[in-house]
Amino acid sequence: MRNARIKYGNSDVTVIALYSLGGALRHIHLEDVAIKSAELAPKAFSWRKYPDQVNLETVRLSLKNELGLRSRRVIGSIRDGWMLTPNGLSWCLATLEPHLAESGANQFRNELSRYKRSEAFAKVTTDMESQVSEQDVNALLRIDEYFSPRNVRERIIALSNAAVVHTELMPLVQMLRVRGQVGLETEL
Repeated sequence: MRNARIKYGNSDVTVIALYSLGGALRHIHLEDVAIKSAELAPKAFSWRKYPDQVNLETVRLSLKNELGLRSRRVIGSIRDGWMLTPNGLSWCLATLEPHLAESGANQFRNELSRYKRSEAFAKVTTDMESQVSEQDVNALLRIDEYFSPRNVRERIIALSNAAVVHTELMPLVQMLRVRGQVGLETEL
């Protein structure tokens, strides 16, 4: 964390834990977030009577409280898992020490090259956005008609998060927004 004097709240620690577990690209299970949060701030996420035990409820409430914020940093649920929003990713990149932020940004390297090789990217960047087909979008997001809405949303959020780190992807996010495929959770 960037400054040792900064006191992070429980919500901040859970967002950092989610980031360090790869929550910018996929949903992370509550228990994984809890274990990582306890590693980062042991006293904040342990039981009083049994300090070696992680208090899942504290982690769950921290994440759930984030959902109620206007510029929420996470999205998800106990059932689906938790994922960073573009606001959450931006906050992590601005807050964490450069080497920690860099390691998280490297998560997008493979996705970036795949996005840039897509037909949708080629058409959007050459002002042929109106010619982007549903098949192009499906190939971009690696989805098909059998994908659940949760998994489609996860792929769209991952693209939006990648656009935070690599701004050349913003035209793709804007195209999805115009088509109504991008929800409020991906607002920057």
